[in-house]
Order: sequence, then structure tokens, then C-alpha cells
Amino acid sequence: MLSPRSRKATLAGGIGNFIEWFDYGIYGFLAVTISTVFFPSDDPAAALLATFGVFALPVITRPLGGIVFARFGDRIGRKRVLALVLILMSLSTAALGAIPGYATIGVTAPILLILARVVQGFSAGGEYAGGAALIAESVPAPRRGLLVSLMPSSTGFGLLAGSLFSFVLTQLLTPAQLASWGWRIGFLVALPLGIVGLYIRLRLEETDAFRALETTDTVASSPVRETLRTQPGNVLRVAAIALAQTVCYYVVLVYTPTYLRTELGFSAGDSLLTTSLAIAAYVITIPVAGAISDRIGRKPLLYTGCVAMLVLIVPAFLVMPGSAVGVAAVVQVAVGGIALGCYTGPIVCTWVELFPTRVRYTGVSLGFNLSVIASVSSPFLLTWLISFSGNKLMPAWYVVVAAVISLAVLFTVPETAPGKARTDLLAAEPEPQDSGTSAVHP
Repeated sequence: MLSPRSRKATLAGGIGNFIEWFDYGIYGFLAVTISTVFFPSDDPAAALLATFGVFALPVITRPLGGIVFARFGDRIGRKRVLALVLILMSLSTAALGAIPGYATIGVTAPILLILARVVQGFSAGGEYAGGAALIAESVPAPRRGLLVSLMPSSTGFGLLAGSLFSFVLTQLLTPAQLASWGWRIGFLVALPLGIVGLYIRLRLEETDAFRALETTDTVASSPVRETLRTQPGNVLRVAAIALAQTVCYYVVLVYTPTYLRTELGFSAGDSLLTTSLAIAAYVITIPVAGAISDRIGRKPLLYTGCVAMLVLIVPAFLVMPGSAVGVAAVVQVAVGGIALGCYTGPIVCTWVELFPTRVRYTGVSLGFNLSVIASVSSPFLLTWLISFSGNKLMPAWYVVVAAVISLAVLFTVPETAPGKARTDLLAAEPEPQDSGTSAVHP
């Protein structure tokens, strides 16, 4: 049984990701509707591109937010920084649901949309790494893979909730009602969710690992500089192995509903339903893979998931055109549910186990946000590439390139699971390393 402290830390670590990805789910799945609200409707393709362009805007501020919040997270602790992150994220998400449309305030509408997305990106930059560090430093080592895997599972759960919420809206409301006010509901829900999450995070205790640094006066004075000086190899490893996960996630679980509607002629309900099934499989597979990684190590699961994505993605996109809804659901579940879930299960735990406590928040944040730069713009880039080239396999090839890069770098990543690795940095004295070439000490 987990201690109350471990359970509370796990819940607190995941709730911010749930809110963030609930919003991304609403935005991604209702992109066609949102495009008609915030942009002129005389050119639907241009409006959709603009909507996905705004969706990708956090790519600009997310790395900056990651650096700022990680710096403070490694200097003053995880708890207070994560509380601030949640406040900013909840307020900016709720603001999206309150912005009047283009028909009401003209060009001011997309400007306000952009501002809200910029703040969202800034706050999201500090969420993922901080939540992962919080959970990893608060739970028993033999169950770390399982419990840290609940972080990425919470993102899938948020996306699933967003997709199901959108599906219900499309079934209950007319297109006119959806465009008028229905799409706003999901964003406004972020406010009460944020209040609950803030209450949970403010009641947390700081992790023992960070307290040990404070007690011995070894807290990093300049975490970003120290990370870049002592851990550049591990930062790049995190970025590279995250690439396949983030790209496949955005392509198969975020972009595909729009792809099925705009490129393959599926109805809104069918495209949301097939993707919801894939996300449900993803949410279930992640903790299973995380638990298995506690027994056999992180790398076997990472190799299996990455190779499966690489092998399955092109056949999946070849099969979907002209197929029935059931076939589209099966291939989405296989790639975005099982293969991606297998890869994602141990990946976040691997990241946090590569770094010592004093720069863990910063190291994971820098590496992860580098990969997000290449992946969050996927819906916009793929919409443009398909429109420009007419090649509907572009999404599949995009995932192939990312998976090849991640697989190549996986061979340089040390095994980090306790009992399988030569050193467990979360259990060892958190001292800075001399180089970023390996997380394993001789």
C-alpha cells in the first residue's frame, strides 16, 4: 500500500497535466468549429491553418517557461513552483472560453486567443518536468516506474476527457449551437478544476530529496548553467528519445481527428469516437508498461514501443483511406494506443532517473521542451504539407523520421531502473556529475 504522502504527490503531479491536455483535446478536436469563431470564414482552409498556427504558438513560450519554472523548482522546491504553474494554466485556459468571436470584436478576437495560448504555453513549460520530479522523489523506488507513468497517463486521460466531452457536444448540440457557445464549456471547466488542483498542491510536503539538499546547503545556485555544464548529453538524450513519443502523440491522438474529417471525409462523431478508443487504450497501456519496467528495466519497453510505432505507422495511414470506422479505430488503437503507450510507460521515469536531484527539474524540462518544439507544431505543419503536396501519407512519414531518431539515440541511454542500473540517482547522494555522457557512475 502507498503512504498517504505518496498518493497525494501522485495525484498532485498529474492534475496539472490533466487540465492542460483536457484543453488541448477540446482545442484539437473542435479545431474546425473554433476556426469559424475566431477567423474569417471566407477561406475554410486558411482559417483551419490559422487555428492550428495558434495551437502551435506555445512552442515559442513553452521552452522559456520551462527554463524559468525549472530554475526556481531546483532552487526553492517543487511544491511552490507547481502551485504557481497551475494558477497560470487554469486562468489562461478558462480565458479561452470567455473570448468573444471574430464576428463580435473583429481582429481583437484572434489577438486575445493568441495571448491566452502564449500564457498557456509559458505555464505548461514548467508543468511536466516538475510533476515528474515531484512524483519520482515521493514514491518507493520499486514502484517508481508504475507511479511516474501516471504522469503521461494523466495527459492521455485529459485528452480522452477532452475528446469524449467534444464527442458529447457534437451529439447533443446543433452545429450552430456548438459554434455559438457550446465549444466554450470545456475551457471554462478548467477554472473549478484548477481550484481543486491548487488546494491539493498547497497541502503537499516538499520532497525528502529536495529537503536533503536544503539541509546540506547543496541546492544548485544556478540550475540552468549547471545543467548545461554538467549534463548536456543527458539533456540531448531526453530530447531525442522524447521526439518519437511527442510527435506520435500529436499526430495520432491530436491531429488525426481533424485528418479523418478534412482529408478522409469521416463525420465529426466517427473521427472523435475512433480517436477516443485509441486514447483509452493509451491510458491503460501506459501504467501497464510502467509496472513491467519496474521488473525488467526501462529499455526493453522503450525498444519495443519505438520499433512498433516505426513498423505500424505507415500501414496504418495506408489502410485508413476508404476504410470503415471500425478499421480506422483498430489501426489508431494499435499505433496510438498500444505501441505509443508501451513506449510512453517507462519514458518519463527514465528522464528523471538520468539526473541528480539538484538539477532534475531543469534537466528534464530542457530536454522535454526541446522535443515539444518539433512536435507541437505538427497539426499546423501537416495540414500545410498535405495541402501543398497532396500526399496524405505525410503524417506517417513525419512519425517515421521521429521514431528513427529516437531509436538511434536509445542505444546510448543507460538503463536507469533500480536493481537494473548500476546507480540509482534518486537514492544516491544528489551531487552534480562531471559530464553529461552517462548517468551511471563507475
